[in-house]
Amino acid sequence: MSRKRNKKGVIKTVIVIALSFTISLLWENRKTANSNPLIPIAPVGNPPPNLLKPPKLKTSPSPPVTEAPKPPQQPLVFAPPAQFRSQIVYKASINNSKVIALTFDDGPSPETLKILEILQKHQVVGTFFCLGANLREYPEIAKRVVQAGNAIGNHSWHHYSHNVTEKTASDEIDNTGVHIYRSTGAKSFLFRPPGGRLNNGLADYAKKKNYVVVMWSIDPKDFLQPPAAAIARSVLSQATSGAIVLLHDGGGNRQQTVEALSAIIPKLKQQGYRFVTVPQLLQMQAGQKQRIANQKSP
Repeated sequence: MSRKRNKKGVIKTVIVIALSFTISLLWENRKTANSNPLIPIAPVGNPPPNLLKPPKLKTSPSPPVTEAPKPPQQPLVFAPPAQFRSQIVYKASINNSKVIALTFDDGPSPETLKILEILQKHQVVGTFFCLGANLREYPEIAKRVVQAGNAIGNHSWHHYSHNVTEKTASDEIDNTGVHIYRSTGAKSFLFRPPGGRLNNGLADYAKKKNYVVVMWSIDPKDFLQPPAAAIARSVLSQATSGAIVLLHDGGGNRQQTVEALSAIIPKLKQQGYRFVTVPQLLQMQAGQKQRIANQKSP
C-alpha cells in the first residue's frame, strides 16, 4: 500500500512540475512576442473607415466666363441739321463767332496725306469731298481723314460734269456713299457737285436723297496750280465768318495748296478765326437761329 501511495505521489509531483514548466515557457514566449518589434503583425483584412484616405473630390471645371454683349456701335454720320437737308448752301450765316470751313475736293490721294499733315500740325480740321473711284483705290487714306477728326463728303464716282440720267446719278452718288462707309465706317449726307454744276442731274438726285448740296464762297482756283502766295492771298482777302473755302487734295500735284495752307491757317488764327467742318458750321448757324427765336418768344 505504501509503495502504491509513493508511486502516485511521484506521478503527481511530475505532473505539477511539467505543468509549471509549460506555463512558464508560454509566459516567456508571450512576453517576447509583445516586446519584439520585428515580429510581423498580421494585416488587418478590412481597416476601419477612419484609417482610409479620404477620396479626392472631383471638381467640375468652371464654366467659361461669358462677356456681357456690347451694344452695337452706331456709325459716324456727317449730316447737317434738318433744315439744311435737300438745300444748297454757299456759306453759313454766323454773326457771333469768327469761324471758317476749309474744304478739299477730288481725293483721297497721296496728296491728301500732305494736307492732313498741315492740318494736324496746326490742330485744325476740314471737310473732304471724295470721289468714289479714289475711295476704292485709297481706302486707308480716307480712313485717316476721318480718324483725324475731319468730315467727309460725297463728290460722285467719276466727276462727271455733263448731263446724266437719274440712273447714272444714282450709280454715281450711291456707290460713292457705299465706299465712304466701307473705308471709314461713316455715313455722309454732304454732297458737292463736280465742277459746281447744279443742273446736270447729280445735284437733283442728291437733294432727292436728303443730302445738303455744299457749294463755296471762296474759290482761289488752286486746281490750276497757281503760286502758293496767290492762293493764300485770294483766301485771306475774302475771308469772312461762315465762309466755305474750296481747295483740292486730288487731281494732280497739290504742293502749292499745301504751301498756301501753311500761310493761310496761321494768319486767319491771328485774326481770331476758328476752323470747323461743314456740319459744324451749319450746326452753329442752326443754333444761332434757335437762340434768336428763343429771345423773341415771350
